Amino acid sequence: MDRPADNTRERILRTATRVFAEKGYNRASVREICQAAGANGAAVHYHFGDKISLYREVLRPAAELTEIPDELRADDTPLRVGLEAYFRPLRTLANDRQMPHMHLLFMREQMQPTGMLTTGWSDFFRPRHEQLCRFLCRHCHAEVIDDAINQLALSLIGMGMMLFLKPDIVQAFAPGLTRDDNALEATLQRLTDQATVLVEMEAERRQQH
Repeated sequence: MDRPADNTRERILRTATRVFAEKGYNRASVREICQAAGANGAAVHYHFGDKISLYREVLRPAAELTEIPDELRADDTPLRVGLEAYFRPLRTLANDRQMPHMHLLFMREQMQPTGMLTTGWSDFFRPRHEQLCRFLCRHCHAEVIDDAINQLALSLIGMGMMLFLKPDIVQAFAPGLTRDDNALEATLQRLTDQATVLVEMEAERRQQH
């Protein structure tokens, strides 16, 4: 029987994320997910429709992560404003305790694709990466996305993902960075400042050549 004090839909979603990550889509069953979530067998149908719809909902945080902030599209966005807008979704996801399961889930998608991510991992994030590169081009006075711009973009992405999406590593080396919401916000602001300096250095390097 469902526990009335809990949000059944969210409980099923959290449990499904873990079960799909541990077993993969094909081996995970709706019955198992409902039992582990302490929900009755009809709950998935009521809240999500069917197994594939539940799986889509599990993948939604990653889909939201690939959305391109409006600030990166606008030609007149200041450098720091655009970078903060780019990093903020990562900071938001850092509060999600499901992130370790999401990492495992995406690894499974690469090895055992379900078709839900119709392209590979790189193509899934490519539009966001390319938009970041175009934003960097504007602020580095670069006419094309060359190797240096790609390297800069990948470096910025790596910085953000390491700080906000690798909780085990952060906890091992610097747990204070993500201790609470205030710490997360301070980390975001420092990251944005550091990223701004890197972009400004690349712009200066180009002017000297």
